Amino acid sequence: AVRVFGRVPNSSSCHPSGSEMCDQIQGKEVMLVHANKAIAKGTEITWSYIPPSNPLNERREALSKYGFTCNCLRCVQEEKTLTASPLTTLGDHLPGNEASMRDMIQTIEQNLSCNEIRVSYAQLYLEYFNTALAQSDIDKINDILKLATRLHFSFVACNNACTEHLSILHMCYDLAGVLHTHSLQHKSEGAMTQVRFWTEQLKKTVMTRYGNLGENLENVRALMKHSKLVLRRKDGWYSVNDKFI
Repeated sequence: AVRVFGRVPNSSSCHPSGSEMCDQIQGKEVMLVHANKAIAKGTEITWSYIPPSNPLNERREALSKYGFTCNCLRCVQEEKTLTASPLTTLGDHLPGNEASMRDMIQTIEQNLSCNEIRVSYAQLYLEYFNTALAQSDIDKINDILKLATRLHFSFVACNNACTEHLSILHMCYDLAGVLHTHSLQHKSEGAMTQVRFWTEQLKKTVMTRYGNLGENLENVRALMKHSKLVLRRKDGWYSVNDKFI
């Protein structure tokens, strides 16, 4: 358990080595930090003070109020990549309709040079998924799952087990179930493999995020139900007693 007394620039990273969560232990609020990747002995543990899925400009603006500019490896790499990329013209504001969001995502995918860029636009991908899934078209579900798979592996490489990553995994697990049901109805094969794959990915990420809390199956189910409610419903934050993931 780690008690946090202040914001320290050197411990901040937009590609952190730890995932933090709040918990109640013996009636006291504490912060638990679980490693989301291998950390060498003597290496400082870092975590992100802000949502890691925000674009570079938004992250730096949010951190400026703490009196420093983030120059972690991820931010430096993104700045270098974006300087000579068509992505600089995209801006940070989300477009308002599905077609515009799809075009913007295609531009990102065509000019992608590192996983961090895709993660920086995760909110765009999530908004597009939510809008596109309003239509229960099986071909569209297949396309979304393929795109979400790329986003999942980007999160594995950068900001593994963060809140947005959990949201993506919940969606992929649900979509794999829809495809499996469709395959049973049409006597096709292969969808069950996807269900097993996403079940395992979700299990691994929950264990990374919650540590020992994830060893008990009932705990895992409760955590999944809680985080899914918060992440997948617009009013989810107001429907739960505990205001954290």
